[in-house]
Amino acid sequence: MVKPLYILMLVGHAVHVLEEIHGRFLILNKLGLARFLIINFALFCIPLVLFYFVSNEKKRAYRFSLIYAGFMGLQAIGHNIAATVTGRYFDGFAGGYSGIGLLIISMPLIYYLCKDMPNS
Repeated sequence: MVKPLYILMLVGHAVHVLEEIHGRFLILNKLGLARFLIINFALFCIPLVLFYFVSNEKKRAYRFSLIYAGFMGLQAIGHNIAATVTGRYFDGFAGGYSGIGLLIISMPLIYYLCKDMPNS
């Protein structure tokens, strides 16, 4: 069950970045599109590599993937709280809609990463 959830998380991650671009996320305005995309591409490559090692049942990859899934869930909560408190989505805290999906995916992904973690 880990692999399909992980793939959903990766898709959700990509959609989240696209939503941030569409909504002109606050950080995007400060960094510029090119830097924002470079940073997000680098950050997206990390879970891609982790997914490869999770697919090969490497325990350390499961542990780092727990951090990734937890971070994405917390980020989702952060986007929604910030947008609600400030009332700013466009030119503010865009990413809340995809954040809901990320939060929903992160919870079972964390559960199955813990449950299916190899012993060695």
